[in-house]
Order: sequence, then C-alpha cells, then structure tokens
Amino acid sequence: MTDPRTPDDAAPAPAPRRTRNGQVVVGPTLRARYVPAALIGLPLVAVLLSPFAGAGIQQWRSSRLHGGHEDLLVQILEPAAVQLLLGALALWVLFALWALIPLLLTHRVVLLDERAGTLALHRGLRVADRATLAQVRYATGDAERGGLALIGVEGGAGTDGEELERQWVVPESGWDAAAFDGLRTLQAAAGLRPAPSRAELVRENRRSRRERSHRELAARLGMPWREEYADDEAAFQAEFDRVRRVLGGRERPREGDPRP
Repeated sequence: MTDPRTPDDAAPAPAPRRTRNGQVVVGPTLRARYVPAALIGLPLVAVLLSPFAGAGIQQWRSSRLHGGHEDLLVQILEPAAVQLLLGALALWVLFALWALIPLLLTHRVVLLDERAGTLALHRGLRVADRATLAQVRYATGDAERGGLALIGVEGGAGTDGEELERQWVVPESGWDAAAFDGLRTLQAAAGLRPAPSRAELVRENRRSRRERSHRELAARLGMPWREEYADDEAAFQAEFDRVRRVLGGRERPREGDPRP
C-alpha cells in the first residue's frame, strides 16, 4: 500500500485518465480492463476451441446438404479452413459478450470533479455514493495489479456523537500508470501528500521482494549478509556462488565463512 504522507517532490506529475467532461478517473476504466482480454486473451482461447466450433458448423452444413439445400452459404462453408475460421470468430464474439456483461455490472471506479470538488463512487451502471473533497480523510492504494485503493470519507456524526466514516474500495488501483495516477491526483486535490509514481513503487516493491528472497537464501547457507547486497544483485550472486563452492568443498573458506 502507498503512504500518501510520504513526500516525493521528484515524482512526475500525474497523468490520469479523464472522462469526456474532464472528470478524473480513479482506478482503471472499463475499457482499460476489457480491451486487453478481448483482443489478446479471448482470441487465443477461441482459436484453441475452434475445432469444436468447426465441427458444429460442419454438422450444420451436412444437415443442410441432406435436406437438399445447396445455397451459397453451404458452398462457402465447404473448406475446413473456413469452418475453423468462422468457428473461432463465433467463439470470440460469444466469449467477449460473456466477459463484458459481468465486468459491466461489477466494475467499480471513482470519478473526481476537480472544479466542483466532488467525488462519485460508481458501481456497475449506478452511482453508489457521493462525497466532497473536504470529506476525504485518506486515500491510499497498491501500485501493482491485483491491489486495492481505499478512500476514507467522512460520513457525519452518529447517534452517540462520534464521527462516522465510510470507506470506498476501488479494485485494481495499480492496473496501469494512468489508473494509479488517478489516485495520486485525488490525493493532491484532497490536500494529502501524493504517492510516488507507479513505476517507482513497482520498482521498489520488486527490489524489496528480491532482497527478502536473497536474505532467505543467505540464511539457509549461513552466509553473512551485507547491506550492499540489497542494491547490488551481482555482488550477492557472486558471493552466494562462492559460499556454495566452499560448502561443497571446491574452494577454501575465508574468515567468517560457514563451514561444510
């Protein structure tokens, strides 16, 4: 999760997606999530399953021939390649519709109107909640795919006088740079410290995971850890390989090395 209170003056200015009327989109748009699957993933699935669709087309064509119908469509469908191609296209269209409908009904995004100072939480085809920028208490989110953005909104006073708070959840806050920049724009507009750019956070997350993995490997061998290994993967790998040779008896140990 990002920390909106961590300053980063060197971070590039956010470049979020905007609606036609200029509202900032916090999170990925429906198009951003749907198009990659529709143009890359679903066609591959359709091609893999095209023999089954082609067999169905061939069966339909045979039934037409047995019924004495030899129209132009039956003649066009005679080559097996045409049957496979049309079968793949039909499956592609069918899968695309199946994927679009649930995504359309469950898609969740926040629209920020900077001029009016208002926010609207959209769930599917309806507006689920509204708030003003003055009501935003925090806005934080993950910079990588699969993460969530959490937006805390002041909800007024409860029956016992305590201040209530609503929490908006926006899935896939780190879908891409533009989706995360929408969150950064909201943070700046609400008076919070904008998070660093998505590229910087993803790079730091990968470095942290790599360092954690290297520390575990070093601990298994009893290899002393040096802080330089956190940023220098080549230095760690060279020392790790050397220690393995020492433990394997192929190289003489140095002072501080683990013993075989």
